[in-house]
Amino acid sequence: MELNREHFRAIIFHNFRRGLSRQECFDELNSLYSDKAPSYSTVKNWYNEFNRGRCSIQDESRAGRPKSVVVPEKINAVRELIKQDRHVTYREIEASLDISMTSINKILHETFERKKNLFALDPA
Repeated sequence: MELNREHFRAIIFHNFRRGLSRQECFDELNSLYSDKAPSYSTVKNWYNEFNRGRCSIQDESRAGRPKSVVVPEKINAVRELIKQDRHVTYREIEASLDISMTSINKILHETFERKKNLFALDPA
């Protein structure tokens, strides 16, 4: 079984509660998991969080822009813009839909599976 970040955080929390120092915790993780173990700075940061009273090992939700704006609504909107004008530019799509060039590129190249040609955008 591959350990994920939350598994390592649980181990760090356990070691914190056992009273191990940051270095002892890091050394133990490193000896058990070698290159898969979190870095010393990660161990240090989590010890600091636990010292401040944090008990949760899960990521906290963050405000702000979502990781991806490549959602079905945006994909369909890009498709419609291209259907209306096959010569629409990236900048025009960006301005019209308020999405980044990176997201537009992802929609065009990954979702529509096209290189530079924007023809035949109807899904098969």
